[in-house]
Amino acid sequence: MRLTKTVGLISAVALVAGVAACSGDSGDGDAGEMQVMMFPSVAYRLPVMVAQEKGFFDDEGVKINIIAQPNNLQGIQAMEATNTQAGMMSSSTLAQGIQAGSDVKLFCGGIDVAQSSILAPPDSDLPSVEDGATPEEVFKAMSGLKVGSQTPVGAGFQKILEAALTNGGTTDIDWVNVGGSNSVTQASLQNGSVDVAQTSPSGTQILTETGAAKLLMYLPDTTGLYRDSYGSGWVGPTKWLEENPQTAKAFCDATAVGLEYILNPENKDEVLPILMKDSGIDDIAIAEAVLETYKQGYSAELDEKVLDSTFDTFRELGIIEAEPPITAAGVVDKVGR
Repeated sequence: MRLTKTVGLISAVALVAGVAACSGDSGDGDAGEMQVMMFPSVAYRLPVMVAQEKGFFDDEGVKINIIAQPNNLQGIQAMEATNTQAGMMSSSTLAQGIQAGSDVKLFCGGIDVAQSSILAPPDSDLPSVEDGATPEEVFKAMSGLKVGSQTPVGAGFQKILEAALTNGGTTDIDWVNVGGSNSVTQASLQNGSVDVAQTSPSGTQILTETGAAKLLMYLPDTTGLYRDSYGSGWVGPTKWLEENPQTAKAFCDATAVGLEYILNPENKDEVLPILMKDSGIDDIAIAEAVLETYKQGYSAELDEKVLDSTFDTFRELGIIEAEPPITAAGVVDKVGR
C-alpha cells in the first residue's frame, strides 16, 4: 500500500501563500479567486477535489488555489499565517479561536458529526462493538489503558474524547498525544506507546482494512457527545467574507455539488480514481471503505440548532468560556446567501 506523506512546513506554505494571487469578487460575472488550505490526504478534501476535477468551480466562476495546511500550527493560526480564505475547522477550534480573538466565521457546511473511531492493535483482546460487544463493555475495558489522542491534553478535541470515555465508564486514563498522522498512530499501536488510539477517516479505513489495527468502536454510533456535536465546517476571515460574498457563495455551492456527485452511486467509478489519487491509496478495497464514510456525517448544510447545542456542550466541558458568548447566530456567516 502506498501512502502520500503529510507535508506542511510553515516555510513552504508561507512561500506558496506569498506567490498565490487571491483576488476577490471581480464584479464582472466571475466570482473571483481564493486560497483553500487543507491537510493532505484526508477524507474531507474529496468534495473539493471532485468539484475541481469535474469543473464545478469553473461552473460557479470561482478559481481555487489549494495549499497544504501546516501541521505545526493550530487551525485558525495556520489559516492566518498562510493568508488563506478557507480552511476546514472543527467546531471546537472555531469557538476557541474566536474567543481567543480570531476574527473568523463559519460559512459552509462540512461534517455534521464528530467523526472519530477507537482502534487497538490487530491482536488486541479488547472487546469490539464490531464483534458484538456493547459500547459499555468496550468503554469499561479501556480503563487504566494508554489512550492515544489526536490533539494535546486540554485541547477541545481531547476534552470531548475524555468526556465521552468517562461518561461511558472508562476510568484511570493515561493520555498520550499521537497526533493525526496515520503512520505515527500505527507505530504507536505497534510499539506499545498506546493501547488504543483515536482516528478519523481516511486513517481509520487505511489502518483497519490493511490489518494494521482493530476497530473497537465508531464513536458517533456509541455516544451522543460525538453523534450530536457538530464536527467541522469551512471557516474564513470575516473581513474577506464580507468583502467577497459572491466568491464565498460560489465555493460553497461548488463543494455542495461535489458532495452530491460523490453521494450518487452512479458516479462511483469516476469518484474512486479521484479519491485514490488525492489520498495516495492504491488499494481499491480501502478506497471503497473510505467512500462509504460519505454516506453518514457529510453535509453541505449548517444546522444552527445543532451548532448551538454543540456550543452549550463545549461550555459544560470547559472547552470554551461563558464569555464572550459563542452562538450560531454570531459565528455563521450568511453573506451572499
